[in-house]
Amino acid sequence: VTPLGWGMMYYFVPVILKKPIWSHALSVIGFWGLAFFYPLNGVHHFFYSPIPMYAQYGAVVSTIAIEIVVFTVIVNFFMTLRGKGDMLRTNLSIRWFFVGMVCYFITCLQCAFHTTLTVQQIIHFTDWVVGHAHLVMFGVFGFWLLGGVVYVWPRVVGRKWWSDALNAWNFWLCTIGLTIMFIDLLAAGLVQGFMWRNLVQWEASIIASMPFWHVRSVAGLMIVAGLLLQGYNMWMTARVGAPLVEETPETATKAAATA
Repeated sequence: VTPLGWGMMYYFVPVILKKPIWSHALSVIGFWGLAFFYPLNGVHHFFYSPIPMYAQYGAVVSTIAIEIVVFTVIVNFFMTLRGKGDMLRTNLSIRWFFVGMVCYFITCLQCAFHTTLTVQQIIHFTDWVVGHAHLVMFGVFGFWLLGGVVYVWPRVVGRKWWSDALNAWNFWLCTIGLTIMFIDLLAAGLVQGFMWRNLVQWEASIIASMPFWHVRSVAGLMIVAGLLLQGYNMWMTARVGAPLVEETPETATKAAATA
């Protein structure tokens, strides 16, 4: 998923901003760093599991290296966005990519803690890891995908978005819903981890987790509602949206002359 997400970011962001990526060299370093270090990275979720310790120690090294590699993407994005910050208000696609990049930064900070065996004693196999996975899979790559959809769909069907308001509703429902879910699962993971460490009965940890799972369900319903609105908007756009007129240099010049 990560190479696909990086590809989307490196394609759509320069196209939408109408400016080249800040550093092509940095993107190449990130690409080859990802190819070399990523294979062992996921093992940091399996510390203290019955797999060889050399694989677990290798995951520590590869995760530290991936932290550096991922920052090439983060730096490239924000430096490319420099001077175009006003588009965060006016362009929903860029807003999706921006929030996704913020989520990426947060997950990178989490990974720095995940590589320590001391922290793993608490969060190992708890809902903390589930929250982390939700943030990186949906908050990063899912948000980037939605940013691409907002930009591409009108050009695919040749029509303007039927409702910009529904697009905005999807953005806020997904963003708020994911934020609630992420914080909720982190808290649940800490509760579970400390209870298990203190050898509390398993049933007691399940009972203690139930309120967190209820909150997660509500947050999940918010996300589902937003995505349903997005799907309905895509369907109505394809059916009854106003014809899309792509702005070319010639039409832009004419518009400027008549303004």
